[in-house]
Amino acid sequence: MGAVKFVAKGADVMSPGIVDADKNIQPNDIVWICDEKNKKPLALGIAIISGEEMIKKEKGKAVTIFHYVGDNLWNFLKSDL
Repeated sequence: MGAVKFVAKGADVMSPGIVDADKNIQPNDIVWICDEKNKKPLALGIAIISGEEMIKKEKGKAVTIFHYVGDNLWNFLKSDL
């Protein structure tokens, strides 16, 4: 939960911040990031490592974010509903 404010501004996701991940995730898969408490989507990104590695690793980047809550596309889609 401590990383939510950073991810919501487009920061990449680091392994220590990952509480759970689908073990079938493979590098280069498109993944979605949600917050642990509310299960609300925060971002979309590309996995750098596998889901199993995301859970086990204690350091390093796990996901490169390309779309996040509050960015121009997010706001455009939200205003068009």
